[in-house]
Amino acid sequence: MYKTRKLFLLCLAALQTVISSGQVDVTSPFARYGIGNLELQGTIRTLAMGGVSSGIRSNTTLNFLTPASYSAIDTASFIFDFAIDVAGVKLVDNENTFYSSNMNFRHILMGFPIMKNWGVSTGLLPFTNAYYTIVDRSTLEGGSGDDEDIFEQHKGIGGYQKFYLGSAFSPVKYFSAGINMFLVFGEINRYNDFIFLADNNYFNTRKLENQLLNGISYEASAQFMIPLKKERSVNIGITYSPEYNLKTVYDDILIRYSNLQSSSLAFDTLYFYKTDTTSILPRSIRGGISFNKSEKLTIAADIVYSAWSGASLPGSYGTYSDAISVHAGVEFIPDKYSNYSFFNRIEYRIGGRYSESYALYNGMQVKEYGITFGAGIPMRRSRSRASFFVDLSTKGSIEETYFKETRLAVGASLSLFDFWFLKPKYD
Repeated sequence: MYKTRKLFLLCLAALQTVISSGQVDVTSPFARYGIGNLELQGTIRTLAMGGVSSGIRSNTTLNFLTPASYSAIDTASFIFDFAIDVAGVKLVDNENTFYSSNMNFRHILMGFPIMKNWGVSTGLLPFTNAYYTIVDRSTLEGGSGDDEDIFEQHKGIGGYQKFYLGSAFSPVKYFSAGINMFLVFGEINRYNDFIFLADNNYFNTRKLENQLLNGISYEASAQFMIPLKKERSVNIGITYSPEYNLKTVYDDILIRYSNLQSSSLAFDTLYFYKTDTTSILPRSIRGGISFNKSEKLTIAADIVYSAWSGASLPGSYGTYSDAISVHAGVEFIPDKYSNYSFFNRIEYRIGGRYSESYALYNGMQVKEYGITFGAGIPMRRSRSRASFFVDLSTKGSIEETYFKETRLAVGASLSLFDFWFLKPKYD
């Protein structure tokens, strides 16, 4: 127990370090639309299996995408899960190739039981990111062309986070129901600069947009566990999130300024608009199934539908469309209790995913394809484990969206499991 508490404190210290020093440098033109790019959702275990969750149920790991799973947490136990990831992006168009990368925290989760068949979980995780930089140089009609007369830069920073508190209860055998209450919060800033390089007599223009969101909603889920012969079972799960409103503060500022900073017209506000309004995020439904052989094999698949055509965001770019994603994965353990081979005790995972963008890019819905794999490494004489995943994905195409994005993400987590509140028989 004491070793687990030390590791718990170490993870908290690492989280503080990552949050305080981490810089998001990944650049994606697709993040310019709506609320930015949606982050991959799930724990390191489920992400390595392609992002499945509906049929996943465990007494030693957490699954926040399907809150009905919390009722599986063992009595008098405590689970703490901390994860980070590193991502690199290769962006290609007809003429250029650009690389970017970042390291960031993926989630911090905790789970514990209230009583038998009644569990609780809470956590903090990133929801979206809106980091992008788009640069263009062009020549004015009749201009010199020597320095490419106009320099354009479009830049976005920020994103939204999600904090949840959930609970699940199993009133009868083979059935569990759960709910997550969650808070979405954060801020996105977008900068659009138009700079005249060849002549200081021109005024440059900057358009600033600030979008601050916060609000509370919920998602409810159920799991049905069907036992089969020879320690086999089938789990069926479904999770529904209704359409929800977020309080929104939106600022739109247009500034004119001179390259001669000593001028009295260095900065001049041409337009300022601020409004307190409401943004609408869509309802979604996730359903899936898993086939399980106890402590040996898990095969799972999910499908997710999000009704983004009903979303509304003030001042945002793009048109929204309903989106579907499909996830599938496998976990295999050669021999969980092997005394002779460390590699036989490892949990091997592989999966794949397909998703559609919620925002239309040049009038088209962007498709994303990904393959995933990873492993869970059990700690000696403990139910705790270290896990990692690798996700390789592609998004868009040069022919349809002018950009092709290839992303490689590597993540790792430490999931600490301990029986707390139990008095040892021997000291």
